[in-house]
Amino acid sequence: MGAGSGALVGLTATVRPGGASTGEEQVVAGAVSYLRSVLLVSLILSVSSASHVFAAGHLPAPGIILLLGVLLLMPAVLLSRRPVSFRSAVLLMGAGQILLHSVFSMTAGRSACQSSAAAPGHHAAFELACSPSGAEPLTSGAVGPMMLLLHGLATVLLALALSRSDQALALLGAWLRPLLVLPAGLPLAPIRREPLLDDMPQTVPPLSVHAAVPTLRGPPRPGALSV
Repeated sequence: MGAGSGALVGLTATVRPGGASTGEEQVVAGAVSYLRSVLLVSLILSVSSASHVFAAGHLPAPGIILLLGVLLLMPAVLLSRRPVSFRSAVLLMGAGQILLHSVFSMTAGRSACQSSAAAPGHHAAFELACSPSGAEPLTSGAVGPMMLLLHGLATVLLALALSRSDQALALLGAWLRPLLVLPAGLPLAPIRREPLLDDMPQTVPPLSVHAAVPTLRGPPRPGALSV
């Protein structure tokens, strides 16, 4: 499990006093893997679409773009079970953009229309014969190298950000963990109870000093005073 997965598991264990069970850890790891793959596919689609449009190309219908995203999501989920390294991110984004550019060029080529007069005369009806020209280059010779350079630079920067996403998630988890700590139990203040009448100590009156001296009662016994 990656650093981001460990951070989310730590957050779950912090919120719940008993800690996260094995099933919950698997659910969290699956959610992190799915989010990582969705992020990867969204970056590939956004960079490919932006570069394609900026290079004077045409995008296909939104349904086709959504279908391409779903098709890219399947291998991305399998490849994103572990944290994506910088090299893997560059390879995945580069291959995905090359594939999407090829598909965009085939599905959304410019159309070349030629007019042909159907009948001669003053009011001539013109027929437009339009056919897609897939062989038309998307970039001119002067713009091509610059577009390729910008495209590669964007790929490297986004791949670097994607490879550091798990560390950023771990830092976010370490920052949020103290905020989500549930107190185990606050010490209760002692309850002051008024003493009852039975609990109060009984005051004993002090004894007289003469109480220790035996009192003489009656006459002395016979022979008590004899020597």
